[in-house]
Amino acid sequence: MHYFITLLSLAFSLTAFADPVAEYQLKAGYAYNFAVNSEWPESGRVNFNFCTLNEDNVGLALRRFEGKPLQGRRLVVARLTSLVAINQCQVLYIGAGEAVNLSRILRQLGDEAVLTISDSPALSAVCVKLELEGERLVFDLNLERCRQARVKPSANMLRLAREVLKP
Repeated sequence: MHYFITLLSLAFSLTAFADPVAEYQLKAGYAYNFAVNSEWPESGRVNFNFCTLNEDNVGLALRRFEGKPLQGRRLVVARLTSLVAINQCQVLYIGAGEAVNLSRILRQLGDEAVLTISDSPALSAVCVKLELEGERLVFDLNLERCRQARVKPSANMLRLAREVLKP
């Protein structure tokens, strides 16, 4: 919890450090912390699958978290190029190129417990939307989509979000 708040407070500005963090690394860190600070329904799965769909830079940056315990399971990062395995994910980071497929993605996920994240303005129907605001990385929460996905963001996420869209 402390790590989440520290990361967000230090990382709100991409230029806060003498050696700036690459934007995709910052997005990967935010996405990881969204997963840490959300509640999922019980699952019998051995691994916690953190997937990226056509988002290579964030997928590569997430590799630093591979193998860490998350929600009582081992974190596995999967970089997907098609929709075939998206139902096996607990987190799905959707690349901007998938805007045309968003309704199909959400239909396929149905009520699966998958936290959807994107940084594309065209993908505002996801649970968490990341966006650069000037030099700051901010996020909006869509609570209706989170409810449909049976994923509950923590009170800290609600407090730190730029905007919380309520059902």
